[in-house]
Amino acid sequence: GRKNSREKRLLKLYENIKDGRNWETEIKNASSSGKLNSKKLYLYYLQMGKDAYTGNDIDIEDLFKDNRYDIDHIYPRSKIKDDSLTNKVLVNKTVNNNKTNVYPIDAAIQSKMSPYWQMLRSSGLISEETYKRLTRKTPLTDDELSAFVSRQLTETQQSTKAVAHILEQLYPK
Repeated sequence: GRKNSREKRLLKLYENIKDGRNWETEIKNASSSGKLNSKKLYLYYLQMGKDAYTGNDIDIEDLFKDNRYDIDHIYPRSKIKDDSLTNKVLVNKTVNNNKTNVYPIDAAIQSKMSPYWQMLRSSGLISEETYKRLTRKTPLTDDELSAFVSRQLTETQQSTKAVAHILEQLYPK
């Protein structure tokens, strides 16, 4: 299921990328071995093997070693609960720890990385929404944070209703 759709999506995106690296073979090998199910590896390919905040090459052999790389939430999880790929990037653990829960991303990182992020966006590797989150210069407003909280409350209420319905069916009395 997901392995194949990830593989197909990446292969389609990499069709027009010619940088001397055989991305197609790498992606097919990762898919056939089941490794493409890993979010870290999937983000690695969406970022063309580079750290999203430094632009440094990520050695694929180091990706899972010694916790050298983190999946960072662009909008900090302390502010909103958004675990979508739109809100995630692969970064060096040390850089991520220094970023802490600050948003927007540091202006120095934005200045250095904006051309790279633009290239990823124009290639379809990251979404317009991810690009906007990475390049935004203003903090989240109180209204935005309130809307995020309201959505979470709605989701929680819907989940609670679904669980209650299941319990009523299992235990009618």
